[in-house]
Amino acid sequence: MKRALVLVTGLVGVCSVAYLAWLNPTAVVFYFSPARNITAPLAVLIAFAFAAGALLIGTMAVLQAGRRAVTAWRYGRRQRRGDRIDTWTAQGRHLLRDGEQQQGRAVLQKAWRRQPEEASALLALVESLCDTGESRQARVLLEESARRHHTDPDILLALAETHRQAGNAAASIEVLERVRALHPRWPRALRALRDRYVDTGRWSDAAAVQDGLMAELRDPDTIARAGERLTTLRYRAAAAITDPNARVEALEALAERHGAVFPILIGLGDSLAAVGRPADASVVWERALRTTPRTVAVDRLVGIATDRSHRERIRMLLRRLRTDQVRLDNIRLLVAEILLADGQVDEAAQHLDAVHAPSEAPALLHTLWGDVYRRRGLLEQAAAAYGRGDSRTRRYICRPCARTEPLWQAVCPTCGQWDSYRASVEIGLG
Repeated sequence: MKRALVLVTGLVGVCSVAYLAWLNPTAVVFYFSPARNITAPLAVLIAFAFAAGALLIGTMAVLQAGRRAVTAWRYGRRQRRGDRIDTWTAQGRHLLRDGEQQQGRAVLQKAWRRQPEEASALLALVESLCDTGESRQARVLLEESARRHHTDPDILLALAETHRQAGNAAASIEVLERVRALHPRWPRALRALRDRYVDTGRWSDAAAVQDGLMAELRDPDTIARAGERLTTLRYRAAAAITDPNARVEALEALAERHGAVFPILIGLGDSLAAVGRPADASVVWERALRTTPRTVAVDRLVGIATDRSHRERIRMLLRRLRTDQVRLDNIRLLVAEILLADGQVDEAAQHLDAVHAPSEAPALLHTLWGDVYRRRGLLEQAAAAYGRGDSRTRRYICRPCARTEPLWQAVCPTCGQWDSYRASVEIGLG
């Protein structure tokens, strides 16, 4: 059918040329250039022009089809090559999972060498080396790949991690800063860089990275946790300032920015007291006690109280705290402790008698009764009470990890939790 159609088309073309030649018998002169020309029937020239145009169009169509064929061949070749690399990578991972370390690594290395711009095989190889403690060899491979393909973020992140495992924090930070320059909004890279800054105590830099990271978050709960982390980093950056007056200024700015955040107020009061401003420190600690009742604020106020009137003010503040925010029995213990410091033994004994659950009270209750008995001259009863009590020295315990410290900490050195320390005799419920 196709041949017959071609034959008919050819006959129609020949007949059309013959018909045009019969209608146009006159010869004309056709010039190729001013000096070169030919004389031929008009119909022949028209047929020649048509044939030349058809030949040109056909040539262009052939070239375009050839280009598409070459492109398809190249794509198919790349696809087959990629499929082969993927197969080798999957095979290498399977061998590693089966415990065939040498064979698996050989296959993965072959896949990587064959297509070095593809990171998956190299990352699997590096992971295998790190699992067996061969981090140095893994780092060599990553450095080689980073030199050849320095913009691959996965390779650079893996290289930074191997530097961290080797204890070279500076090199790890250098690589992560390169990743950040290439991908300034990539959360994974930002988190890694922030953690390295934290590891090296670069709190201001860590806070700046955390601030940028928060712009990429969308989940409200995640944003809230990230905001708390940012506050922690800003506090640690301010607290790490060596100049006392500059530290006070930084903490004051932080308190104005974040309001009545308890650790910030305690830290600001500590800094004010350190530069010889106890009155201002007392104002800050009283604010902290009213907004968030905690024993550490009471201890700070008692520590700078210079006379009985100051301690009376502290007792008044304790009595005015909201009962739904405090442990009343522990409030009574602290008030009794302050009264004993002023020599008011009978008033202290009244507060100790008012403890509703003596069996559940801290051991400080027995120690305070021992002080009352001793001052009343009841030495045997005092010795018995002291035996059931413990040291009056306050201890602070991290709720998540149970680390115990003699001094209150804004951030736990072990678990890194913010505002997690509570006193052994804690007045606050939160």
